[in-house]
Amino acid sequence: MKEIVLINITGPDRPGLTAAITGLLARAQVNILDIGQAVIHDTLSFGILVEIPADHGSSDVLKEVLFRGYELDQQVRFTPVSADEYSRWVTGQGKARHIVTLLARRVTAEHIARVSEITARYGLNIDHIDRLSGRIPEGLPEDQGKGCIEFSVRGEPDDPAALRAEFLAIAQELNVDIAFQQDSIFRRNRRLVVFDMDSTLVQCEIIDECLQLHGGYGYIREYPLERYVRDLRVHQILEGTNEIMRLIIARRMLEDGVAEAIQ
Repeated sequence: MKEIVLINITGPDRPGLTAAITGLLARAQVNILDIGQAVIHDTLSFGILVEIPADHGSSDVLKEVLFRGYELDQQVRFTPVSADEYSRWVTGQGKARHIVTLLARRVTAEHIARVSEITARYGLNIDHIDRLSGRIPEGLPEDQGKGCIEFSVRGEPDDPAALRAEFLAIAQELNVDIAFQQDSIFRRNRRLVVFDMDSTLVQCEIIDECLQLHGGYGYIREYPLERYVRDLRVHQILEGTNEIMRLIIARRMLEDGVAEAIQ
């Protein structure tokens, strides 16, 4: 009979650890049902949900993982998962997923506590938390910091309008920005559209500055800049003109409920 086991590995991060552990599992023809890995300040947290075939003894496989983890200075913990528990987990994956984004000069424990308290009260479970901004250097003035945290939550709030109202209230109280949106392919498409247009505008600014520095030589074919100026103009037309891109971005914003919020 197949066995399902959750393997949790924690310890100092080091190159080759993931390859070493999954290599042992591969030799036993283990199926990976779920996997997640995060590193915070060189400390690894690695989780794998595996399905061990009946013709491979789970004790032998897990023993090899335990010994290999010890050699790599890692703590390894095994948790058996029953078929019913796994079925409930699979069923839960069908729930809607939302993204809560927190933007502040400095992210504090109070910010995280207040946001997570609201999500829990509305029945949303936090799947994972990611830091989108860079690390803030020590000694940087408070008004120059930029911190951004993204919560991936699962579930469907009973009253989305009330949830947004509470987020708005604490955002004003704590002087932060909080965004709540459904996680879907449209959210990612919007990012791609914005990135495509933004990259074109940045290219235009850079090439224009270079042309200004070169003066009339920028139009001479012997200089590579002449080709850049010629080719850049096409980017403002191909795959949608800049004007069409602006319309797409505006429509996507309105589709997310901005019109209702303004009213």
